[in-house]
Amino acid sequence: MGNILHDIHGRYLGFDHVYNLQALQGYRSGKRGNLISLPSPNHVVLFDDFESGFDTGRWLATEGTDAATSNAAILAGGIGGVLRLTTGDAGTGLAADTEQITQNQLMWQASNGGLAFQTRVNLSAITTCWAFFGFTDTVAAALEAPYTISGATYTSNATDAVGFLFDTGATTDNIKLVGVKNDVDAANLDAGVAFAAAQYATLRVELDTSGNAHFFINGLFVGYLADAVTAATDLTAIMAVSKLSVAASMTADIDYVHVAMNRAADGGAV
Repeated sequence: MGNILHDIHGRYLGFDHVYNLQALQGYRSGKRGNLISLPSPNHVVLFDDFESGFDTGRWLATEGTDAATSNAAILAGGIGGVLRLTTGDAGTGLAADTEQITQNQLMWQASNGGLAFQTRVNLSAITTCWAFFGFTDTVAAALEAPYTISGATYTSNATDAVGFLFDTGATTDNIKLVGVKNDVDAANLDAGVAFAAAQYATLRVELDTSGNAHFFINGLFVGYLADAVTAATDLTAIMAVSKLSVAASMTADIDYVHVAMNRAADGGAV
């Protein structure tokens, strides 16, 4: 009962006695750089398509001081479920204009293996703005931008974080691939591509058990960071956006967010 009786691939994939398809390690759909894992005995999985609203039991929305910032809300008419983050319009920087969400708890570790974050996001503007998508080490009871950049100088505010940074304070307004491990910045990279205004982009970062990171944009590999994050540090998913120096609001529309990690190994026999 429950064992593979008719194998397709060496007893790792096959059919059981009533012809249910069975994969010993679990299931993933898509291709390299754009993969969605399914929950299984071997994988812890979060997938939120926002089709049922904004789950405040799962997510914490935090906003800047400007009155124009708007709590994360489901976009009316967003087919399939879309979460909209709306920035402030003070034009005075991150403290006033940031809108961000994190999970309500720190529950992910690179040391488990197979850790990945993936989201599909649409920025309404790509000038005088800042955004970050990935992992950080702080559940956002208060705002903390994990990373910023001015010119060619990176500033990490988190102790441990890894992800995609878009900050038009940079010399070149491309997406940056960033990580900080126990307050030591990784050799951060320019992905060589920028967001396009009002167009979706799929962002994915995968971490190995040592905390090294592989980055993908729209399914294409764009960079590798060694020592991107402390492997044993507890992390949360974060998605954040802000205007910087112009008194005009903007939005980040999030189609979905997906996080997956290998489940911890079972203990001894009982």
